Amino acid sequence: MSDTIKWSFSSDRCFRRCQRQYFLMQIAAYHSAKDPIRREAFLCKQVKTLELWRGSLVHTGIEKYVAPAWQQRLAVDWDSAIEQTQQLARQQLAFSAAHRYREEGMTKTKAGDEYCALVGHESEAGVSEEEFGTVLTTIETCLRNLSSMTELLNEIGQADQIWCELPLYLQYDAGRLEVHLDLMFFCSFGQPTIIDWKVSESMGGSDADLQTGLYAWAMCQHPKWRVEEASDCELVEVQLLSNDVIRHRTDEKTFDRIENRIYRSLDSIQSLRQGRKFNIADIEDYEFAANANNCAFCSQQVLCQQIAQQQREGELPAAPVKERKKKAKEKSHESCLELF
Repeated sequence: MSDTIKWSFSSDRCFRRCQRQYFLMQIAAYHSAKDPIRREAFLCKQVKTLELWRGSLVHTGIEKYVAPAWQQRLAVDWDSAIEQTQQLARQQLAFSAAHRYREEGMTKTKAGDEYCALVGHESEAGVSEEEFGTVLTTIETCLRNLSSMTELLNEIGQADQIWCELPLYLQYDAGRLEVHLDLMFFCSFGQPTIIDWKVSESMGGSDADLQTGLYAWAMCQHPKWRVEEASDCELVEVQLLSNDVIRHRTDEKTFDRIENRIYRSLDSIQSLRQGRKFNIADIEDYEFAANANNCAFCSQQVLCQQIAQQQREGELPAAPVKERKKKAKEKSHESCLELF
């Protein structure tokens, strides 16, 4: 394993929520079928709740059936975009219901846009007609609302170039940061507008300002885009369900909070990972979620319970004695430091 840690706000939240979930999703998960535990962790990582699924469908619909028209300066056929996105939803539902994501040799690349794994299909609950109807309604509501945002659409139409689902990769301390911009364009040189599509009735958690501020911070850090000041970035949250557009800018104080959050997060993660190669025995170092409610909605729940049972019964290999002593010594040293 490389010493570089793949970091994002979602992986940080995962680590804060449950260290074992982080271990399974960020370290153990691997698409190769050679190791059944790593393969299962990878498959469980793909499983989505209905809320996450409908959000990803709307994002994909905008990316594939709306943004191309913007990029070519053509009128958007909203009826067609809605119909195609809903058809994609039907294809993904069928893929998940048939458990095709568990077929031998199946990969996300091979399945393409049809790839989908829903939490209901990992149990006997399934997805009811009513639940799927809500997904289809959400798609239409979001795209209809977007089609009515005249001011925003005019701004997008006037942009010389737009970027959709733009990934930004940055090296920061021991981390390789990943930031994805839903939509971005420049109003003038060095002054980007960054749009974040929201498909949720909630307005975000206590760190919502850091999440959106991270987009501006990444643009300022990235050498390609030549953005100099925090205030040069306009951040636009588009609430597609409620038809609201929220505009704001960030500042250097928020940038300081973001860097502090990243640094502390990487330090906590690195203290456990220590650049070691994958070993399932290392899961013992990772704590369970403090709140049991988090387990109820965790896609790794069954695998996590199986591993814990195997540990209790001695069916999993233990960490090498030298490694265990080293860890114990380090934890003891850290405890002593906290006394001063």
